[in-house]
Amino acid sequence: MTRLPLKVPNLPPTLESVGRAVAAESLRGVATASTDPLVLLGLCFLARSGDRVRRELADLALSRRCDYAPITALLSVMLDRVDADSAGELVRKDPDNALGHYLLGTLLHISNHEDEALEECRRAAGCAEMRFYGATLGEALFKALGALGLQGPDRVCALSWATSRWTDFSSFGIQPIYGAISELARSATPATHLELAETLLALAGHLFVTNFTNRWFSLRAVEAAFILRAGFETEASPARRNGYAAAVYGLASPLFSVPGIKEWWHHSPQQLAQFLPSRIHAAFAVAKANPVDLAPTDETGLTEEQRAALKAAREKAIQAAEKLVELALSDPDAIFGPYFKEPQATEPRPGGGPVFEWTAVEGLLNKRPDLFQAAAANEEAGAALWKAGESAPSRRNAGRMLQIAWALCGYAQNHDQVYPPSLDALLESGHLKAPLEPKSLRTGRPYVYVAGAQKMPAKGNDRAQFVLLYDDEPRPGGWYECVFASCTCGGIREPDLPEPLRGRGP
Repeated sequence: MTRLPLKVPNLPPTLESVGRAVAAESLRGVATASTDPLVLLGLCFLARSGDRVRRELADLALSRRCDYAPITALLSVMLDRVDADSAGELVRKDPDNALGHYLLGTLLHISNHEDEALEECRRAAGCAEMRFYGATLGEALFKALGALGLQGPDRVCALSWATSRWTDFSSFGIQPIYGAISELARSATPATHLELAETLLALAGHLFVTNFTNRWFSLRAVEAAFILRAGFETEASPARRNGYAAAVYGLASPLFSVPGIKEWWHHSPQQLAQFLPSRIHAAFAVAKANPVDLAPTDETGLTEEQRAALKAAREKAIQAAEKLVELALSDPDAIFGPYFKEPQATEPRPGGGPVFEWTAVEGLLNKRPDLFQAAAANEEAGAALWKAGESAPSRRNAGRMLQIAWALCGYAQNHDQVYPPSLDALLESGHLKAPLEPKSLRTGRPYVYVAGAQKMPAKGNDRAQFVLLYDDEPRPGGWYECVFASCTCGGIREPDLPEPLRGRGP
């Protein structure tokens, strides 16, 4: 689960040549030689996350096109940070854009300013539209790549990297919004509770007409609205309650999938398309990877047969990635361009319901079945590689920690939202059962349990950063495996550990 406020990770392009092209000095050099404001906007789009050169390039673009101010404010939110300052700037520069108000409302809720959060959500729901300026940014991106002289593999790599960053915003920027609105309803009056359910439907409507990626999150917002209504109408008839449940099931089931199950993508081609840009970008890394570095797994404890299977899976993953890159090279602009296109507006039909329009990405699905077949094969090869190393202790360790996290959650739910004083209490209460032990499969030492007798955080954003326990043996790179109160596995570096947790290891 995403934690806000968020500083967007500075993920580099895979190819070193592209990394040099989008370095600050390179972007400054091209900007100095250009008078086209659209090129300057595209260079601003290509700046690395957190790099101050984005502000410089934005100022240059604005000196030629002052109406780009809302777009440069949006880029700051999407590519640098999601916090009160960036959301506030977006609201000031683009006050009729619902996105800034939704983000500001979410951040106010996280910081316990509930009344102000509710007002921002109301302002968001009252906006006519949510704007991502995809058409302008897509055109700017292609122009900037031309000015940088990127062609062939470099162009595909740059496009996949830039498009992935564009689509990734929906995960870390949109997802927390409908969670915050749902949480606001918990302590609201009945009238406000129903109003917030309507706000979720407004959010869904705003998202649905922006771009292909946001349509998935639009469905999740509708799902949250139905859940909110179902929870409110506890006295409704069983048929009515079941009707809400059926609506949620209908929304969730077509997109439900488990990576690794053979041919899972056949059930959701849209989901395959949703992640295509990031998969193509990752395929560059896989295709040029040293087989030892590809999906690294500690082979200690594996049999010779398991090691051979792991090696074969790595080779197949490389082949699948090379094929996907090869097909992406065939027409990169036509592959990535649709992700920036907004659905075409249509006139309502007299006496009819809303008009449903497909996006350009669905059109790409129909035009390039070869590309998506290669993407599906790449998914299957990646899942097979992951499965081939699942017997290694380093891989099973995270699974064990996650089992303990679920047990801790179950215990807390049965004890006034308070975690047990020790992990032994999980065994005594039956929430954990032998032979599972709360010990690291990597070292044999007990996990460091840091949530003893503490209360489970009430807000999802807080649960996503509340560490329950961690493995005191650091992984390569200096980070520690841990699980959060949101029942998700992750990693945390020692400097990022809360002060009471430091020094608890060996």
